Amino acid sequence: MTDKLILKTEKDVKAAMPVFVDIKTHSKMVALKAETGIPIRKLTDMMLNFALENIVIEGDNDED
Repeated sequence: MTDKLILKTEKDVKAAMPVFVDIKTHSKMVALKAETGIPIRKLTDMMLNFALENIVIEGDNDED
């Protein structure tokens, strides 16, 4: 897959919402927030939307 999610740096916004992910994933999100200034809430929204637009589902359907 060659598609990339391009992020542009932003100034810190004081809004916060809980994000429920694995601790390792959250740590990566915190590092990305520190680098870009984009709030975790917005990063999560951007990443999920990117994933939903580019997802490929493989496997058998159980329909017979």
